[in-house]
Amino acid sequence: MEVDFLGAMGSAFAMLSQPQMLMYMFIGVVIGTLMSVIPGVGGLMGIALLLPFTFGMSSYEAMAFLLGAMAVMSTADTIPAILFGVPGTPTSMVTVLDGYPMAKRGEAGRALGAAFTSSVIGGVFGALVLLLVIPVIMPVMMGATSAELLAFCLLGLAMVAALAGGAISKGLAAAGIGIMLAFIGQDANTATLRWTFGSFYLWDGLHILVVALGIYAIPELADLAIQSKAIAADRKRSTMDGAAQGFKDTMRNILPVTRNSAASSALGVIPAIGPAVIPWLVYSFTSLTTRGKKNFGQGDVRGVIAAESSNNATVGGSLLPTVVLGVPGSAPMALLLGAFLLHGIAPGPDMLTRNLDVTYMMVWTIVIANVIGGIFAFGLAKPLSQVVFVRSAILVPLIASVVFVGALQSSRQWEDVMLLVAIGVVGWLMKRVHWPRAPLFLAFILAPLVEQYFFITMNIHGWAWTTRPVVMVLLAITGLFMVGVAISRVRKLWLKRRSISGFHWELRWGLDALFSLAVAVVSALALWQALGWPAAASTMPVAATSLCLVTSLVALVGGWIRPTYKADAEQAEEQHFDLITDFGELTPTQVLWRGLRFLLLFGVLGVASWLIGLMWALPIFLLVYMLVMGEKLKMAVPVVLGFWAVAYVLFEHLLRLAWPNPLVDIFAWLN
Repeated sequence: MEVDFLGAMGSAFAMLSQPQMLMYMFIGVVIGTLMSVIPGVGGLMGIALLLPFTFGMSSYEAMAFLLGAMAVMSTADTIPAILFGVPGTPTSMVTVLDGYPMAKRGEAGRALGAAFTSSVIGGVFGALVLLLVIPVIMPVMMGATSAELLAFCLLGLAMVAALAGGAISKGLAAAGIGIMLAFIGQDANTATLRWTFGSFYLWDGLHILVVALGIYAIPELADLAIQSKAIAADRKRSTMDGAAQGFKDTMRNILPVTRNSAASSALGVIPAIGPAVIPWLVYSFTSLTTRGKKNFGQGDVRGVIAAESSNNATVGGSLLPTVVLGVPGSAPMALLLGAFLLHGIAPGPDMLTRNLDVTYMMVWTIVIANVIGGIFAFGLAKPLSQVVFVRSAILVPLIASVVFVGALQSSRQWEDVMLLVAIGVVGWLMKRVHWPRAPLFLAFILAPLVEQYFFITMNIHGWAWTTRPVVMVLLAITGLFMVGVAISRVRKLWLKRRSISGFHWELRWGLDALFSLAVAVVSALALWQALGWPAAASTMPVAATSLCLVTSLVALVGGWIRPTYKADAEQAEEQHFDLITDFGELTPTQVLWRGLRFLLLFGVLGVASWLIGLMWALPIFLLVYMLVMGEKLKMAVPVVLGFWAVAYVLFEHLLRLAWPNPLVDIFAWLN
């Protein structure tokens, strides 16, 4: 059957240009933007909340509405990532690395301008690339098997070495922690319960959103509370008017933007890789191939551009396997697939032949929605950037409340909050001892995929899977990448050696050594338990715990070997892909005490919510926190009442979020 691709493109654009369609798409863009500002509500939760509103729409109107919302969610979740260091969704975690340090320097406007501009260009360019390459890429995608997917995942895991920066042993140990966290729960192959410790809550494993918020959001909120000052308190307000500068930064890097968006769009076509992984791969590649890369992870605008140009481009790519193969390219796409089925849009090969105009209309929707959403978000950049001047006594509890709501929406169980705090403590300790957290999160995402595809591939092909042409190419790229990282590392050590006159042994039991020792002990205990499981369930966990045990011991011993530098020698700084907080004149004891105080106050929200429900606990927590942190009552009360009123209308009536049942349900008692 001969297909008229150009004719389908034109008819799809004409169909979408109808006023009714544009109206529903615009409404979806606005709602999607506003929802993504709330951590945990964008993405999967956002589509779930919007789905009931489509029941009265036609199939095409519902498609424009939902795709319009989804297309901009990867743009709007940048706002909390840059302003507060809190990822709105897991896909925006990469943006935190450089965006939040820029906000702390007083360059939030510039970071937001660069992020929104690169998001729009990335989303539009990635979707346009798909419009042109659909006839070519689909046969390749339909021929991919578990062997090729396994090779892609192995390439992704290899990126851990690059994200480790100068601390290879710590980065690999962090990856081991992420893999162990990923394997908590019931094994799908053997039904073995792995590291569940008798808790039914852990049977389904750890939710990615709780891990994301715990590993990044809680540590940044804790540091902000410890410093007891605004995010950018030391900068003049005039430095915040930088959205135009961010636009110029993106235009100066237009070639990397188009390269990243094209690559991300193509990678998004691969089922199960997903938008939570691809930005890490793009960021890692960019950090290795960019000149003057030493500032990556410390507030380099090119890092923001790399992350955001990738985020939006994956949406179009993940749409193709969803509508053509019925295989969702990401978790939100799985829900979107259900919505399409409800409205009579059935996935299948016909979407590339008889219904090609519908497929192209979806892609055009992503293009136009990105443009509208980018303009809308760009207009918000300047007023939103002023938030970084709000005092921490007011800002921290407000953000903490939103993070609490987001985490509680992952599985709607009170254990989500306990897990959030536990992972938050681990993330804060990792940040204090300069263990990179990016390898942990990337390994957490990829480890289950590697295990799943490995056993499927071995059962079908045996070790012959390594001889498949595409697999051989991907494994060769992985090998070359690892060799390149090793050569780069050896070169840096050789250059650094010139400034070192010798080494001396210094046995010190600081926080760094204690953390490394704790990781080694936990890894050893986890390894001992994993050795008792069936082979199919223990192979990957044993490898992960062994890796974590060895590398944490190397990090422990390496921390006791101190170099002695020659006189007048420059000490080269190691690249560190993580946020660093300078507490100024605060002593370690003061830092620890203030951190514990933040956790205790955050615990007030958790305990009060469990007792009487979130909406009643919210004003109690906000008022207690502000008063304890020295805020005046005449300022605290209006802020608390205003925020509670907005939260009540938004969460209870507009979004209609569901909460776990409290011990005493006051709303039910009043009714």
